[in-house]
Amino acid sequence: MSGLRNLALAQLAVKNLRIGSVIYKHCNFTTPEKNKYMVVVSLQPRLLVLLINSEINEFYIKKKLDHFHVPINQSEHNFLDHDSFANCIEAHTAFDLSTLKSELLENYSEIHKGWLSDNCLENAYHAVKSNNILRTGEQKEIIISIEEQLPHLAIKLHQ
Repeated sequence: MSGLRNLALAQLAVKNLRIGSVIYKHCNFTTPEKNKYMVVVSLQPRLLVLLINSEINEFYIKKKLDHFHVPINQSEHNFLDHDSFANCIEAHTAFDLSTLKSELLENYSEIHKGWLSDNCLENAYHAVKSNNILRTGEQKEIIISIEEQLPHLAIKLHQ
């Protein structure tokens, strides 16, 4: 019976991975390499994530790009230790979706930390949609993915 229970829990863990999920993983593409919180913004046709940072990098402030960083209040996201920002300027493809799903099956609570509030996800949507820095293909993937998660955004578009 415990085998069936474990299988059900594993399937639930993978099903919980959706647009707006916040994951915590080691990032070998950051300087320095470290564990980072990231928000999942696309699962199809590939996994795309946005980095969550505790501060906005001075580079972005000087270039007047800080408005593309969405505030994430710790009070609404108890998995964070402090208020943070989702960097909506650059999407990352550093992780393979099937590998991530396998890792979730093995160690769900260490990787999947929770979800962005709908309000934060909507703010990320607007930041992604209004910037011309993201690669066009990635921008379209993110917009479509968030509209599928928050259908009212797509409806507003067509009214």
